[in-house]
Amino acid sequence: MAITGRDIEHLLYTETPDPILVLHNGEAEIVAAADLGGRPGAIVVCSRSELLRRVGERDISEQELTALAAELTRSTQRPAPPPPAWPA
Repeated sequence: MAITGRDIEHLLYTETPDPILVLHNGEAEIVAAADLGGRPGAIVVCSRSELLRRVGERDISEQELTALAAELTRSTQRPAPPPPAWPA
């Protein structure tokens, strides 16, 4: 379930009211906050307003989009399990 720079760009420029980027059934989707209840099991990644607070209202380069996508992908992944505790 990787988020792409295009997903971030779509979130920023969509006409969807109050858009939120979610992971649902293994896919990144942009949904209106009001429609989130219709997607049980969806993982909320980021809203447009949260993203704008972070990057500001400016043009974002392809490199920045890719970096943001990678960071958001990492934030949605489960951490690696701890190593086994071997008896001493």
